[in-house]
Amino acid sequence: MPDTEKVIQLSRIFHVTTDYLLLDIDEALQSAAPAENNRETEQRAAEKRMKRQSMRMHFGWFLLIFGIISLSATLVGAGLYAQTLTEWWTSLGRYGTALFDSWILAPFIVSAALTLCGILILIREYTFIGKE
Repeated sequence: MPDTEKVIQLSRIFHVTTDYLLLDIDEALQSAAPAENNRETEQRAAEKRMKRQSMRMHFGWFLLIFGIISLSATLVGAGLYAQTLTEWWTSLGRYGTALFDSWILAPFIVSAALTLCGILILIREYTFIGKE
């Protein structure tokens, strides 16, 4: 029987378990397989978590950019519509009437909500990077 310290040194040199050195090959493979499977499973799970987080970040950026573009278009549309008004019904004047007393209010609310959701998703994902 070889010295225990030498068996440990050999296992480190060849990057194998001590079971592999001391037992029959069949027994060593059976005992080493669960440890390798656990490492592979953990690695796959970590890769999936990172991929999901990356997808959420991309989705957050998409919502933010789309929300800002649609919010800008809505505000420009309200400004153009305000130029055609001859009278107004809100204290915000012609522009407020065009924005809040017309059909433009619905796209304004939707685009503001998209922008806010994008911001919240990105804050969450950048705050919790690697903590999952």
